[in-house]
Amino acid sequence: MRLDTANRSFAGLLGASLLGGMLVFCGAVGCVLIALVVSRVARDGVGALDGGGRTLWPAVAFIALVGAGVVAGILSLWRQIRASRRLARRVRELELPLPRELAAVADRTGLRGRVQLVDSDELFSFAFGAVAPRVVVSRGLHEAASASELDAVLEHERYHVRNLDPLKVLLARALPATFFYVPALSGLETRYVAARELAADRRAVASCGRKPLARALFKVVRGPRWPELQVAAAIGGPDLLDARMVQLETGSEPKVAGITRSALLISALVAALLTGLFVGSVIGYGGPSAVANATGSGLGALDVASAVLCAVPWAGGIWLAYRWLARRTHKPLDTTHK
Repeated sequence: MRLDTANRSFAGLLGASLLGGMLVFCGAVGCVLIALVVSRVARDGVGALDGGGRTLWPAVAFIALVGAGVVAGILSLWRQIRASRRLARRVRELELPLPRELAAVADRTGLRGRVQLVDSDELFSFAFGAVAPRVVVSRGLHEAASASELDAVLEHERYHVRNLDPLKVLLARALPATFFYVPALSGLETRYVAARELAADRRAVASCGRKPLARALFKVVRGPRWPELQVAAAIGGPDLLDARMVQLETGSEPKVAGITRSALLISALVAALLTGLFVGSVIGYGGPSAVANATGSGLGALDVASAVLCAVPWAGGIWLAYRWLARRTHKPLDTTHK
């Protein structure tokens, strides 16, 4: 994986979400707050959450906020998976036999077995498939584009395939939904979406030159008007055309949208709010010693370090899975039964 702007943005999005998620879910919620609330309610009933001068409503608020994010993330994943299935079904229904010349271009660009031709007059191409990424080319584009333009189009799509962008798009949408209260993550998602198109264009220019890609860009401005496409595929929209043309004209990557100061400020305030709710929950229960007696977990430096370390095996597993999937993209894919 090349550490270009797109991958740096995605790594930041994934890293912040993973570390924050492990601290929140494994530490604050899983090991402490839920245990405090459950033990208090089981012993004294719901009314005891605010009894005896000690309150656990900050813990309830913390759990409710984080729980709402978990539900939102699951719904985002579910919508994207459903859309991906509908998209795969539509592609199968419209698929045409691959012409010899298009198959030759696929071989030449390292996409043998991963290119599908669909029966549509519109001019488009896109990459989709989270686990087994592949490229769809319309009949209209195949008929309208020259050989050099098709080379540029498939070199662009090859970046998306090798970079596992359909899978990254799925995660890049689900993580900000899960942590909807941290708007900085949405900024990283926006940055990643723009940067991945610019990176794919640079790949095409390096292999085919600027002119074929520029001509192809003006022909393939947008994808087909399929409702599931924007949810399930790695595809650049017309809103990115200006930035892509600037890169072609200047030969350098234009500055892409980043995290705004307001998003950073709100994210910092939310982090402070969550910290305050957590501290308030501990104080409301009777202090760290009472929490340790109730949960069997302390709140010292060693416990915090353990919460951080619990993210390490997750990070290692994610990296190994990514490398395995990335290696698979170098091999032909049988799309006959996809």
